[in-house]
Amino acid sequence: MTHPNPEELFDFPCDHAFKAIGDVGEAFVEGVEKAVGRIVPVSQNAVKVRPSSKGNFQSVSVIVQLQNYQQLLDIYSELKKVPSLKYLL
Repeated sequence: MTHPNPEELFDFPCDHAFKAIGDVGEAFVEGVEKAVGRIVPVSQNAVKVRPSSKGNFQSVSVIVQLQNYQQLLDIYSELKKVPSLKYLL
């Protein structure tokens, strides 16, 4: 069984949603937005914040247009550096 090259799973350019889950607070939202923004432009309406059901955490979703697979890898690398990050989807 052959596995496809991950790059072949995308048709660039394409829109892609990144979702980060972390502690509640504006600092986390700004950290996620800045991490993505270091690689590609982020518009204000591209960022959505949603609290968890118990309010202990929040998810921050950012939809951006990627031009190539390297941008995807670079954004995930930057997101992993955000303080109070718990999960990446």
